[in-house]
Amino acid sequence: MARENTCQFAILGMLCREPMSGYGLRQAIEQTVGHFWQESYGNLYPTLERMEAEGLAALDREEHSPGGRVRKVYRVTAEGRRALAEWLRRPVVPHVERNELLLKLFFGARVGPEASLEHVERSRAEAEGLLAALRLIDEDLRRSREGHPELPYWLLSIRAGLLGLEAHLRWCDEAQEALQRLAHTKDSKKEGRVG
Repeated sequence: MARENTCQFAILGMLCREPMSGYGLRQAIEQTVGHFWQESYGNLYPTLERMEAEGLAALDREEHSPGGRVRKVYRVTAEGRRALAEWLRRPVVPHVERNELLLKLFFGARVGPEASLEHVERSRAEAEGLLAALRLIDEDLRRSREGHPELPYWLLSIRAGLLGLEAHLRWCDEAQEALQRLAHTKDSKKEGRVG
């Protein structure tokens, strides 16, 4: 299934929660599923327009901002709910990961361990920040949405994010140690040649 179609189902899922504008959808995606799913404004708005033309979403209302801009708020239609339910029942399309960090590490011998070490350190710092944010989301949901029928599903996706980030941090620690050993070995060889 194409990425645009998957974007459509992410939008439908969010609109099933409540009517939203494109901006509201982007915020909702970032605040709920952002640790494993992201959409750009450039993809959201054309997809929303196409979904409206196909009868999956409809204009709920227009809101006027103080700056004079008009914000279109969309709602899901019955046809949109049916399409989402059908998609939710289909098997998951296998995901092929594209990880630039691992690609750079794979070819890292071409530039030496120092550059790779910097990449891993940055990735570790970013993962620590994401983990802290996801833990706060987890705590907030457990507290504020206790008893909500969708909470167990939300917590399953958050748990996957937490475990993935924790595993990534462990891997970063191992990678840092290995790269530091490589850098030390490289420095030792240089000193041996000079002496």
